Amino acid sequence: MNDKLKEAAGFYAARDFPAAEATCRTIIQHDPRHFDALHLLGVVLTTRDRPGEALAYLRRAEAEWPDHALLRVNLGNALLATHQYKDAVAVSRTGDAATLNNLGLANRGLLQFEAAAEAFRQAIRMRWDYAPGWFNLATTLSELARLEEALQAVTTALRVAPLDTPVHRLADISNETGRILMGLGRPEEALAVCRRFLKRHPGQTAVIWNMSLCLLLLGRFEEGWRAYEHRFDVPEHDKRPEGVIVLDPGRVAGKRVLILTEQGRGDMLQFIRYAPLLAERGATVCVQAYPDLVPLLAAMPCVAVVASTDDPRPAADLVTSVMSLPLAFGTQPANVPYLRVPPDRQVDRLGPRTRPRIGVAWSGSPQSYRRSAMPAKTLAPLLALPDFEFHCLQKEIVGSDQAWLESAKPPINLHVQRLVDFAETAALVDQMDVIVSIDTAVAHLAGGLAKPTILMLPYSPDWRWMLGREDSPWYPTARLFRQPERAAWSPVVQAVIARLRHNRVSLASGRG
Repeated sequence: MNDKLKEAAGFYAARDFPAAEATCRTIIQHDPRHFDALHLLGVVLTTRDRPGEALAYLRRAEAEWPDHALLRVNLGNALLATHQYKDAVAVSRTGDAATLNNLGLANRGLLQFEAAAEAFRQAIRMRWDYAPGWFNLATTLSELARLEEALQAVTTALRVAPLDTPVHRLADISNETGRILMGLGRPEEALAVCRRFLKRHPGQTAVIWNMSLCLLLLGRFEEGWRAYEHRFDVPEHDKRPEGVIVLDPGRVAGKRVLILTEQGRGDMLQFIRYAPLLAERGATVCVQAYPDLVPLLAAMPCVAVVASTDDPRPAADLVTSVMSLPLAFGTQPANVPYLRVPPDRQVDRLGPRTRPRIGVAWSGSPQSYRRSAMPAKTLAPLLALPDFEFHCLQKEIVGSDQAWLESAKPPINLHVQRLVDFAETAALVDQMDVIVSIDTAVAHLAGGLAKPTILMLPYSPDWRWMLGREDSPWYPTARLFRQPERAAWSPVVQAVIARLRHNRVSLASGRG
């Protein structure tokens, strides 16, 4: 069997994984307790993206040799791949740098970022030139908003990376460097990092896509949108849907054009502004969107058909993604309002108006909370203003915010049960005098409805809000209030309060 094992190892080294798997299975068939064959088969199956199957063989190998150091690393890899983070912690508490790296990844999977950072530091102390430890420490420190430390860590990761490091791993380091620099408010440096990498390694789509985000943030739209098309080639992004192209607006007349949704609700709400431009050029416009957007988009006069993403794709002559429309048209149209409240939702459920109504959204989905939300309690000074009536425009409220709302009982009206879809949210937005929102779908909805909107932005905003400006080329009725430094929401809230107080007379008279 030793010759067979050498043969299997040779197949694995040559990346002939089917042959390696078949040879290992032959060995195990003759000797079900063969540690090396069980171990190698588990590694092969993990490499072939079958970690669930791999675990069964790695656990059998563990029963034969529980303290084998490399086995614990590979068992940890399979547990991480199947998101069994608690079990991964259990098998990774002690060992070499690779084992401690897995411990860090497991803790990060459990959202225990401080524990994860400490595990990565232990790995680095054990082996200072361990590049994966430095890289994972950098990404974890980024999650903890310790960006200066993160920049030092990712710089070290690049310095100690072995000469034979695969290009895609170097691309990961480059992209993380760029993201950290963007977070530090240094987008020109981030763009330079991308350009330097691409000069050495042309065609690395993940870096091209990251470069596009830098370009768009800097307002360099022409180059930015071209580079943005590479998003479909990035592993973390959805693959390009079948038949999707970048349209030529000069060739859509008489064609049935289908716009597919992409990414989040806010993206569809922002870029569906191009649907009227397609209709003006003679296209029959069809849209496929998330179910909660369908009633709202169906009210657009220029849209002939709106289907849900739960339904089959409507027939069309041309198919495009909503996020490819800016590249197709090459403009940033401020054609508001392009959204409207469906007629059957235009019902006043709030009763007589006694004070100016302010619609508020401080977070989006729970998945985006860490990235773009503010704690609800940060809004306490705003909600304490006596001359306004406040209404919550978001359907989802995370537990910590719900607890504060119940204990502090601020004067804000919740509408969680009412907001069944975005048509209902639009109807509520329409009854407000001003919208105060963080960067979430509500802000795009308000902007598309041409409602006066105050947008509260983090120090390092999403690319669509660009830098240093108080207005938006997308939404003429929006005014932007930016954090003066990272995590500083209180100055933003105070600036919003000052703005509302200044405009109180015009709001009370209905002039907005």
